[in-house]
Amino acid sequence: MKVKKLLSLMLALLLVVAMFAGCGKTETPTTPTTPDAGTTDTPGTDTPAVEDSPYNFAAGNFEKGENGLALDFYEYELPLTTTDEVLTFWNMCWSPQYVPAEGMASMPYQSAVRDMTGVHVEYLCPPVENLSENFSVLLASDDLADIMAHGIIYYGKSVQDAVDEEWFINILDYKDYAPNYFYTVEYINQDTLRDTVYYNDQLCGWFYGIYKDPTPTTGWCVREDYLTDLGLKWQDIVTYDDIHDMLFRMKNELGVDWPMEFFQSLEMVPSYFGCGYDTALFLNSAGMPYTKVIDGKIQYTSTTEDDKNLIDMVSKWYKEGLIDPGWPGYLGNDDMMNMITTGETAYVAMTPSQINDYVTSTPDPDCAWTSLTRPLRYEGQMLKYGQSLSYLTNGTSSISAKCENIPLAVTWSDWFYSPYGSDFSSWGPQGVVWDYDENGEKTLTDFILHHPEGLGAQWALLLYSANNLGDATYFSQARQYAYEGGRELFEMTERWVIDGYKGEYDVPTGFRLTDDESEEVSSYSGDVATFINENYSLFFVGDKPISEWDAYVQQAYDLGLAQILDIYQTAFDAYLAANA
Repeated sequence: MKVKKLLSLMLALLLVVAMFAGCGKTETPTTPTTPDAGTTDTPGTDTPAVEDSPYNFAAGNFEKGENGLALDFYEYELPLTTTDEVLTFWNMCWSPQYVPAEGMASMPYQSAVRDMTGVHVEYLCPPVENLSENFSVLLASDDLADIMAHGIIYYGKSVQDAVDEEWFINILDYKDYAPNYFYTVEYINQDTLRDTVYYNDQLCGWFYGIYKDPTPTTGWCVREDYLTDLGLKWQDIVTYDDIHDMLFRMKNELGVDWPMEFFQSLEMVPSYFGCGYDTALFLNSAGMPYTKVIDGKIQYTSTTEDDKNLIDMVSKWYKEGLIDPGWPGYLGNDDMMNMITTGETAYVAMTPSQINDYVTSTPDPDCAWTSLTRPLRYEGQMLKYGQSLSYLTNGTSSISAKCENIPLAVTWSDWFYSPYGSDFSSWGPQGVVWDYDENGEKTLTDFILHHPEGLGAQWALLLYSANNLGDATYFSQARQYAYEGGRELFEMTERWVIDGYKGEYDVPTGFRLTDDESEEVSSYSGDVATFINENYSLFFVGDKPISEWDAYVQQAYDLGLAQILDIYQTAFDAYLAANA
């Protein structure tokens, strides 16, 4: 299966559609597209639902708190509608070659959702490599779909701009149609989650995918059988020195061609390798590097003394032949699949749920992979940056302001956070994706684990149940590990949880620039980002000596980094004062 561009596109969050049009196509648009004037934010029950309505909306049927939000999960009466209306949904598909000619709507999961909810959905899924261009085409033609996965992200401006300029709705205006989503946010009660979901107390522009069972999904894994050959265990590999010695021995004692893999972005996920230096070894092709804050001062990764020391270290590893020189061509794991399954590499960033596919595709019967903990400079080091446990999946969706039946689009989106809807979207249809084993536990079917056309199990799950890279749902990771030995793989992710993590260098999630400040930053950031992306990697491969680091940083400042930092610092000082 070809899923090239997965992770870099996922991190850049690219998206869907070119040739299809559509906002809402309704045969009986009997529901108002503005909020019900009768609803209130007072505690108690909403305005009673209209009898004999063709819709089973939540409004009027659930208890509300003083904030006007639901006090519990709400289970919908199905179907949600009997009107045969059609909503258009702009989303991504990583393996379109497995979609039948009849289209995505004919797939088992999507058709089951239609049959249960009564909502007919036209899925618009152009090639993932053209998503950004496609969004621009739809925007220019004023032809957004009713529901746009990652819509505001592709819009490229703030949530406030997206709503004020009437491209997308403020979902809080329709909170009576989304009890489950807002209850989920309040129920989890994570400040970082709420600060991300809400732009401010009065504005929420997107449905965000939320994990029921959050763990870090990605980290560095190693061929465990190679460790055994070297007389090592995963517990022995703690520091960068340990990693270097392991890689050196793999190359010189076991004959592993290129023991370590980097990606076009260097790291797969920011700070998952650079964490021991409290920074990110990440080339952000979508823009500027990442911000952090030390002693109240905003800094950019790729420009500090910590970054200099980190890039100097990995550059030396590169010169020793420990890192695959093919890294510029690797957008994701799929691009290095041959290296992984032939044993030509041994230390790779991945999701443990991928391991089963790699093992079954490797001719070596002794092949085994395991995860290593986050790298440290010294044993006992407390990490301070980039390790917060996120409750958010990679999926977001926003509702077009020109959708002809906004309450229906919001309700359909909210169903995926309801008790039944969230479980069904996580697992998909029984008999296709999963079934009960002899112990009454859900387990993936042979169809998923050994897809007849060779589609890897984790990619098959994105087709035959919720696509957690694009769909916004209340999502359980359990499905990814529901097979023999899967629990052990899930436990590997727990090694990446940092006990007692405080995130002293993390920028607070509640901090954000104003629209004017963002616009001013944008006037400088294009040149600065281009310069950093073009020059930072030169230190890695040795084309630029580390002695030129200070000159590199100064040139970035001269191009506009100084002004950008001034804008951020002024805004951050104001944020600290306001939240003192």
